[in-house]
Amino acid sequence: MSLSSNQSSIVLGVLMQFLIKPDTTSGKVALLHAEISPGTTIPLHSHADSEIFYLLSGSLEVYEDKAGWKTFEAGQAIAVSGGVKHALRNVSNESTFAIGVTGEELYKFFVELAVPLDRTSPPAPPTSEQLQKLFAVAAKYGYWLGSPDDNAAVGVKLG
Repeated sequence: MSLSSNQSSIVLGVLMQFLIKPDTTSGKVALLHAEISPGTTIPLHSHADSEIFYLLSGSLEVYEDKAGWKTFEAGQAIAVSGGVKHALRNVSNESTFAIGVTGEELYKFFVELAVPLDRTSPPAPPTSEQLQKLFAVAAKYGYWLGSPDDNAAVGVKLG
């Protein structure tokens, strides 16, 4: 049995702990813990790896292409298939805590974008430099990121 470092990082405004690295599992899956602060939105995107979230507390709105928006509450699980365009947002007044399971490629993507947590200030929206890095890293992995028009069409405001 092997555990990853539980050091907290910020990935595009989401506080993450990488609990299990993919190289420690024969299935090449990763386990993470996420805190999604009130008002945080993960814009429309898609990637090959599937994602599974189990909400420990709070609520999360999830958009999936062709299915629209659905609200999930604590105790519910969310499965997003690989290749599906999706977005997430916390529109509540409290943080949402979730456990996530994903594949090796998405784990590597998160690690490349992660910045160490500064305990003197709360998680903040990504800076313009972090967004530029997002575009570069997404291109490297072949991920699709929705344009401002794509996001507006599903009710996601950018900026």
